[in-house]
Amino acid sequence: MAERSPASYREIIAISFPIIAAMAGRTIMMFCDRLFLAQHSQLELQAALPAGILSFTLLCIFYGTVSYSGTFIAQYFGADDKEGCSRSLAQGLFLTMLSAPILAALAVPGSLLFDLSGHASEVVALEKIYFQILMFSASGPVFTAAASSFWNGRGKTVPTMLAVIIGAAINILLDYLMIFGKLGFPEMGIKGAAIATAISSFIPGTILTIAAFTGKTAVEYRTRENFRFSKRLTGRIIRFGFPAGLQIFMDVASFTIFIFIAGRLGAIDFTANNLAFSVNNLVFNPLLGFGFATTVIVGRCIGMGRNDLAVKVVRRTLLLSICYFAPLAATFVLFPGFYTRLFFSPDSACTIEELLSTSGKLLAIIAAWGIFDAVNLMYSGALRGAGDTKFVMLVSSLLAWLFWIPGVIYLYAVQNVGIVTLWLFTSFYVAIFALAFFLRFRAGHWKRIDLLGRTESKCTE
Repeated sequence: MAERSPASYREIIAISFPIIAAMAGRTIMMFCDRLFLAQHSQLELQAALPAGILSFTLLCIFYGTVSYSGTFIAQYFGADDKEGCSRSLAQGLFLTMLSAPILAALAVPGSLLFDLSGHASEVVALEKIYFQILMFSASGPVFTAAASSFWNGRGKTVPTMLAVIIGAAINILLDYLMIFGKLGFPEMGIKGAAIATAISSFIPGTILTIAAFTGKTAVEYRTRENFRFSKRLTGRIIRFGFPAGLQIFMDVASFTIFIFIAGRLGAIDFTANNLAFSVNNLVFNPLLGFGFATTVIVGRCIGMGRNDLAVKVVRRTLLLSICYFAPLAATFVLFPGFYTRLFFSPDSACTIEELLSTSGKLLAIIAAWGIFDAVNLMYSGALRGAGDTKFVMLVSSLLAWLFWIPGVIYLYAVQNVGIVTLWLFTSFYVAIFALAFFLRFRAGHWKRIDLLGRTESKCTE
């Protein structure tokens, strides 16, 4: 039977669905985490979002750089170079080892940033607890990124899905036991949620690494034999991956500032903002899954020397992502009360009627925002798959720090607007993002990028 084209809908769905399921596993994990915290204490729910975002902000340079080894693996796989795949995995794991002490060292100094947030003192105390525990274990997500790159980069996305789902299931169970104090565990609230997340964050990476270095996979790809440091390959991964990691850092850092500004608003706006972001995360991660699948499949097509198929992939993943998001967007507009009640806590500083008025508007904004984000993620994912990471990083940084954040600060500090206006402005910012990446991809500069250094190798022979 002939092998399916990587640009076919069947192949795209076959690769995308497990990635989306894995993203959904992470989303459900965070969703349950916040749902449990909302039932335990509204203050803990308010503390978890900014603390969680700040912890990811500080780890995402390593996370993005290590994740980019998956793009190398995708192109090596497309070129039928199995040795290149296993050597790329090894460099990702070495970079993970480097990240562990650096990230842990940021736990205490990073927590001092919460003193500048302007949040209530009782919220700041909870934020520091949650943040410090997450930072001491921050190499866990990086480890998972390195291990999953070997599987996702080759289009073998089911193992990653299963490993992430197992990790998420264990996290949900530990959340319930440690937050509420069940089955002999002490009731720890937000501290228990952080410990549960810390433990479970290492589980997917452990499962995937064992699978890569044992059995038929280890024999076929010689993963044990190729587990050695390569200065040249690590250098190329850092050269292309560091801009990808820096782009994630700049994006997440700007959103962190947005969250901190929202924390200075009134109780209704602050609570509605946290609620809307929690709902947005519920639907956003699968869009990220489509974007990541685009990166993998585009890289594979380029490794095969088929740029024409790469163009088809982007169009088709965009269509599939919109088909996924549109029905959910309709529920945000038609049933805002359902989502509001889901996250409402009896000890909230506002009534559910007051919260619904604001959260309903934010949910309607998400319905439009998601379409822009789909375009943004598919085209930026394609550019990363081709190695055009510097452009993605520069555009992301310039738009975030010269347009969005200054605009948010002006609207908040000078115009004294509420959270709804800030979200409308943010939606406009995401739309500009989408247009920039769409135009860059159409210009075709990515077709001239030599990610694997084949031209350089020939020149040195």
